[in-house]
Amino acid sequence: MSGWKTLEELYALYYEEIYRYLLQRTRKKELAQDLTQDTFLKAFNGLATFKGKSSIKTWLYTISHHTFINWYRRETKFSQHSLEETYSLEQKTYKNPEDAIAQKARQEQVMSAIHLLKEDYQAVLILREYQDLSYDEIAEILGWKLSRVKTNLHRAKLELRNHLSIQEDDRNEV
Repeated sequence: MSGWKTLEELYALYYEEIYRYLLQRTRKKELAQDLTQDTFLKAFNGLATFKGKSSIKTWLYTISHHTFINWYRRETKFSQHSLEETYSLEQKTYKNPEDAIAQKARQEQVMSAIHLLKEDYQAVLILREYQDLSYDEIAEILGWKLSRVKTNLHRAKLELRNHLSIQEDDRNEV
């Protein structure tokens, strides 16, 4: 259990990462915060059962993924919210304003297209591309074989590309 000595250090080390993952999954800040808190509560309560077979990071992602899935199953439908609720236009570094707006619009377009994908594709795509986890970590988190992770990621990227090209065609027609 390297990198942290107390529960507070573990929380400080991984809170932002787990929160960002859940924010990308839920697209709601308050809900992502609640699910992140639930994740750490479950982790702290189950810390004694952590066997060390995986990294603590992978273990936390697994808990957060299952926390999200449990919430999602309780909710009978997945409601769409405006991206302004989730992503602000606040600049973190200086960019040409036109470029920043264009980049933000592209990010919103990609996230909207991701949320059109089926659940398995969303999960594997977000874990790989946004959370930058390895294939092995994703397989462990989702409880899949490595080949399923690679296949679903490939199919998710193809479907995402298809959704984005359809959106692009629709905009060009207008």
